Amino acid sequence: MVEALQSEGVDLLNDELILGSTALLVLACGVTVSCLHLRRARHMRQRDQTYSLKVPRLRFLASSMGLLTGSIIGALAAYYLFINPQLASVFAWIGRFSYVLIAWAAGAHLLSLAHISLHLSREERAWAQRGGPGPNTLGRQRMERLAELQRESDNYSECKSRDEELVDELVGFLGDPLTHVRRDLARIPLYGYLGTVCGILLTAQELSQIDEATQTFKALSAMAEGLVLAFKTTLVGLLAYLPLRKIADRLVQRVARQEDAWVSERNRRL
Repeated sequence: MVEALQSEGVDLLNDELILGSTALLVLACGVTVSCLHLRRARHMRQRDQTYSLKVPRLRFLASSMGLLTGSIIGALAAYYLFINPQLASVFAWIGRFSYVLIAWAAGAHLLSLAHISLHLSREERAWAQRGGPGPNTLGRQRMERLAELQRESDNYSECKSRDEELVDELVGFLGDPLTHVRRDLARIPLYGYLGTVCGILLTAQELSQIDEATQTFKALSAMAEGLVLAFKTTLVGLLAYLPLRKIADRLVQRVARQEDAWVSERNRRL
């Protein structure tokens, strides 16, 4: 009876230690990634200031996304280190690390897409206002600089040429980061394929170790784990990539419509 109570107490203590360690790891990862996202947001804000722009709640958005991303990473680490601490080969740990890469990349790209979307939403609202776009918008700068070009040049061709450069510059402010995001998004499925390759290697490794009939079922179990890792990492990578790519494509269409609005305003004035 005493031994049973002692054993139960030890198990309870172990559960509390695992729970506490898991909570601390998730919190630490969440705070760390949140700080990294805030640093990324500071660079975004510095770029915005070159055009006298300011996105409200950008720091809150960055810290929230960073906390969520870091918590996911911390939960993955806690699961494999504390909750499911199975002995695994190097290939298994590399495959598991692909989840971390997918989560980190998806969180960073989502922050960039949200930042661009906030800019576009403000431009679209400002352009639809009566009296033209207000301050703290690219539309206002576009109108002011177009009027300046009209005052400086009486030649239509020269004014149009210089205005096309202006439109390209303003569109590039939104389009260049979006182009980089669309290009970098292609890495997310590659991270999933990294786990796929590792899972297949684990399966092949177990196949090579079957030498007796008594070990067949054990090897088949290990092979199944390798195949599950292979397919799950691919699935997670694609599930993270496809929605982000859809959002990015939608933002490209919105940038194109904004460019058309700026060009139409020039044609109307000239």
